[in-house]
Amino acid sequence: MVIPAAIFLGLSLIIGLPTLTYFYAKHLGRNAKLWFFIGILLPGIATIILSFLKDLSDKKD
Repeated sequence: MVIPAAIFLGLSLIIGLPTLTYFYAKHLGRNAKLWFFIGILLPGIATIILSFLKDLSDKKD
């Protein structure tokens, strides 16, 4: 029973972290598809890198 849980957790992280990066990049006005693929190559690290970049979205205050 431990093996299926480990596989599920692994797949969740492999897909979940790049998806999180995708939506965060979209929110910041960046190319979300590009950041999704960067997130696949560097899961977790891509989200951290993205957090240090400037917000390019058009916010109306």
